[in-house]
Amino acid sequence: MKKQLYNIFVIVIAIVLLSACATPDTSRLTKFDSVPLPQSANQDKFYSVILLEVTDEQGYTEYRRLNEPVFANAGCYIERELRLAGAGKGPLKIGTPNRAIITYCDTPNAFGALGKNEAFLKIKPMMLQSTSGFSFISGKSIYSETSGSRVEDRLYVIKISRFNDKPRQAELQRMKPMLASYGFHAENIIVAEHAHGIESPSEIAIFYFDQPELQKKLNKDNTVMRAIENFNKTYTDGFVYLGGAAM
Repeated sequence: MKKQLYNIFVIVIAIVLLSACATPDTSRLTKFDSVPLPQSANQDKFYSVILLEVTDEQGYTEYRRLNEPVFANAGCYIERELRLAGAGKGPLKIGTPNRAIITYCDTPNAFGALGKNEAFLKIKPMMLQSTSGFSFISGKSIYSETSGSRVEDRLYVIKISRFNDKPRQAELQRMKPMLASYGFHAENIIVAEHAHGIESPSEIAIFYFDQPELQKKLNKDNTVMRAIENFNKTYTDGFVYLGGAAM
């Protein structure tokens, strides 16, 4: 696990060093491209990606155990939990989360309604006592893909982006096969409809490499790295990368 987290940290550093862009205009709200990516099987799910810093692992584990049936009764489920390595890299500020929880609910208002759920309110103090820096992004999944790799072998990279108004779909389609050749996949791309603790995000994407050695090969491909650099410079007003491994 420690070796995987180190490798993730290396890929995040490498991408950010090559994709540094000008300081974003934080006063500007951006809109998602009018041309959507292909719809996925996840399009009927309502996602929330929670970022937080776990400060008391034992207390948080107990909170999670008690919260699981509360979540399920509300029609919400945890799809993936990632242990994050190092601080976020990029101009978009998000604090210092060390955990990402990808959740989905059956209805659009279920996640927000948890804030008034009596069962949740009883255990909420446990969450507050064992974590800090709570933030989240909620919205609909617009794209997902999977591969035959084992989840525990993957290196995950979360990217939060605030896009400008330039159409970017053609460039994304051009870059997709370049990245796929290195076992790089988009497990989920979620358009941000609501956010807390993160300023004006457009989307959050959960990517992964099938195997750790594939990201090392990608780092040495100057063509791909320049494409990543140019994409961030051209189409974003702010972004941040977070590296992690599945728990």
